[in-house]
Amino acid sequence: MKLQRHIVVTVLLVVYAFFMTLYFGLDLLKSGQALRFYITLGVETIVIILAFFALRRRDRLRNERRRHSDRQE
Repeated sequence: MKLQRHIVVTVLLVVYAFFMTLYFGLDLLKSGQALRFYITLGVETIVIILAFFALRRRDRLRNERRRHSDRQE
Protein backbone atom coordinates (compact mmCIF):
# COMPACT_ATOMS: atom_id res chain seq x y z
CA MET A 1 0.00 0.00 0.00
CA LYS A 2 1.32 3.39 -0.98
CA LEU A 3 1.69 5.97 1.78
CA GLN A 4 -0.80 8.74 1.33
CA ARG A 5 0.50 12.29 1.24
CA HIS A 6 -1.85 13.65 3.89
CA ILE A 7 -0.67 11.05 6.38
CA VAL A 8 3.03 11.63 5.69
CA VAL A 9 2.69 15.41 6.01
CA THR A 10 0.66 15.08 9.21
CA VAL A 11 3.23 12.76 10.79
CA LEU A 12 6.04 15.15 9.84
CA LEU A 13 4.15 18.09 11.36
CA VAL A 14 3.52 16.16 14.58
CA VAL A 15 7.19 15.20 14.86
CA TYR A 16 8.21 18.81 14.21
CA ALA A 17 5.78 20.12 16.82
CA PHE A 18 7.02 17.55 19.34
CA PHE A 19 10.66 18.55 18.95
CA MET A 20 9.84 22.25 19.01
CA THR A 21 7.84 21.69 22.19
CA LEU A 22 10.81 20.00 23.80
CA TYR A 23 13.29 22.59 22.55
CA PHE A 24 11.38 25.82 23.26
CA GLY A 25 8.57 24.66 25.51
CA LEU A 26 10.73 23.65 28.43
CA ASP A 27 12.31 27.12 28.47
CA LEU A 28 8.88 28.74 28.43
CA LEU A 29 7.72 26.61 31.34
CA LYS A 30 10.91 27.29 33.32
CA SER A 31 10.54 31.05 32.79
CA GLY A 32 6.96 31.01 34.08
CA GLN A 33 5.18 31.44 30.76
CA ALA A 34 2.96 28.39 31.02
CA LEU A 35 -0.05 30.13 29.45
CA ARG A 36 1.98 31.02 26.36
CA PHE A 37 3.23 27.42 26.17
CA TYR A 38 -0.25 25.91 26.32
CA ILE A 39 -1.75 28.41 23.88
CA THR A 40 1.05 27.69 21.39
CA LEU A 41 0.61 23.95 21.85
CA GLY A 42 -3.15 24.25 21.32
CA VAL A 43 -2.78 26.36 18.18
CA GLU A 44 -0.20 23.94 16.75
CA THR A 45 -2.58 21.05 17.38
CA ILE A 46 -5.46 22.83 15.66
CA VAL A 47 -3.29 23.71 12.65
CA ILE A 48 -2.11 20.10 12.31
CA ILE A 49 -5.69 18.78 12.48
CA LEU A 50 -6.90 21.31 9.90
CA ALA A 51 -3.95 20.52 7.62
CA PHE A 52 -4.76 16.80 7.84
CA PHE A 53 -8.37 17.27 6.75
CA ALA A 54 -7.50 19.79 4.02
CA LEU A 55 -4.78 17.54 2.57
CA ARG A 56 -7.00 14.47 2.80
CA ARG A 57 -9.75 16.26 0.87
CA ARG A 58 -7.23 17.43 -1.72
CA ASP A 59 -5.90 13.88 -2.17
CA ARG A 60 -9.43 12.49 -2.54
CA LEU A 61 -10.34 15.08 -5.18
CA ARG A 62 -7.09 14.43 -7.06
CA ASN A 63 -7.74 10.67 -7.04
CA GLU A 64 -11.34 11.16 -8.24
CA ARG A 65 -10.17 13.37 -11.10
CA ARG A 66 -7.51 10.81 -12.01
CA ARG A 67 -10.04 7.96 -11.99
CA HIS A 68 -12.50 10.01 -14.02
CA SER A 69 -9.89 10.88 -16.66
CA ASP A 70 -8.81 7.22 -16.88
CA ARG A 71 -12.39 6.20 -17.68
CA GLN A 72 -12.66 8.85 -20.38
CA GLU A 73 -9.69 7.49 -22.32
